[in-house]
Amino acid sequence: MRLQQLAAPQPGPHQVVVAVEAVGVNPVDAGNRADPSWAGLSPPYVVGYEVAGRIQAVGDGAGWRRGELVWGLLSVRGTRWGAYAELVAIDAALVGPRPPSLSAVQAASLPLAGATAVQLLDRLDPKPGEWVLVHGAAGGVGSLFVQLARARGARVVASASAQREPLLRQLGAEVFLDRHAGQVALRARRAIGQELDMVADLVGYGTLAASLPVVREGGRAGSIVELAGDLEPAVDRNITLHGVLLRPSQQVLGVLAAAVADGSLRPVVDQVLDLADAAVAHRRVESRHGQGKVVLRVAR
Repeated sequence: MRLQQLAAPQPGPHQVVVAVEAVGVNPVDAGNRADPSWAGLSPPYVVGYEVAGRIQAVGDGAGWRRGELVWGLLSVRGTRWGAYAELVAIDAALVGPRPPSLSAVQAASLPLAGATAVQLLDRLDPKPGEWVLVHGAAGGVGSLFVQLARARGARVVASASAQREPLLRQLGAEVFLDRHAGQVALRARRAIGQELDMVADLVGYGTLAASLPVVREGGRAGSIVELAGDLEPAVDRNITLHGVLLRPSQQVLGVLAAAVADGSLRPVVDQVLDLADAAVAHRRVESRHGQGKVVLRVAR
């Protein structure tokens, strides 16, 4: 990646141009940087799909006013000119009013990861008192999923690196398991004294498949990453499998804003870097050693 001066974007009908103050960094950013074919792109292109900033220009029918503080998210597929920039054009329906209690950095850490967590949680549909095992619980999506699951009354078993236990306890995890100790799913069943109602896989590498044998008959399992390994237990135990790829919408931004307002969701920011340090941010995300989100500041 390298910095380059591009022509300022102009808003089309039902679009706004956002003057970017901060942009969240996600694994999908690094994935699309390394191999853009999945996203239907070819160089040159700009990554970045969650943003906080201020309305700079308004297209016909967009329904916003210049100067309004907003946050927003773009599609991770097909977006050629993303948010690692001073200015970004976004469909007006994909931005919402920025929660007033959040700084730009905090706001930029939530839209994509938070929307992914909301949509995964909607699919798993936990009932009060049900147990969910969250793999990758300390990451950008995981740290938000844990909070949102607790707000719905679910009981959370969180799996992450040992040093993340204090954070996850603060976020509401009832049981913590060091993922490096192995056999996480079996240890989860022993810890809660019963089979799991559901599992949320934010890691991949066969993690979901390894968890299915301890999910109860008729339980649920969801993944935001690739499906790998032996999934036959899902058939044998009548487990419903959900694969979740974010669908951006203003509605999901509203859900996140409401959760921030009622105190059930707070940002977890790992590092804040300058836009020029995007490569450093990607190395951090790819290391899988982070806690929460990496955010890039955009100075203008």
